[in-house]
Amino acid sequence: MVNKRDFEKWVKEYHDRIYATIFHIVGNEDDALDCTQDVFLKAYKKRSSFRGDSAPYTWLRSIATNYALNFVTRSKTAAWKEYHEYEHADEQEEKEVRVFQKSWLDHLSKMERRVVETRVFEKLSFREVAEVLNTSENSAKVLYHKAIKKLQQVVK
Repeated sequence: MVNKRDFEKWVKEYHDRIYATIFHIVGNEDDALDCTQDVFLKAYKKRSSFRGDSAPYTWLRSIATNYALNFVTRSKTAAWKEYHEYEHADEQEEKEVRVFQKSWLDHLSKMERRVVETRVFEKLSFREVAEVLNTSENSAKVLYHKAIKKLQQVVK
């Protein structure tokens, strides 16, 4: 069990990273701040369930990711962070801008979606993605590449 003092250290050490994780999922600063607070409250209440099998950040991040995904599911008005993909067909032509559409992710399995979110939005290595999702590094790579191929088909 994690004592109160250790948990307070976790909040100080991991708050910004947990906030960033949540923000990338919910896409709204106010919602991300509210969710971050809720995640730390939930984690504090459940701190006795932390077994120490993983790093504290991994445990907190898992809680945060699940909470944020549930929040987005409950709140259909939550916007996903947009990103732009630039394609250069010709140096003479203008850049084509594609705005990320949340609906593209609906074409992925739940696990493919989580791999893409952690790899792209949070910029984690495949080793870190595997640890967070409790899978092997090779499985994370395979899921990521399958997801990217599906997304390329959807975007075309």
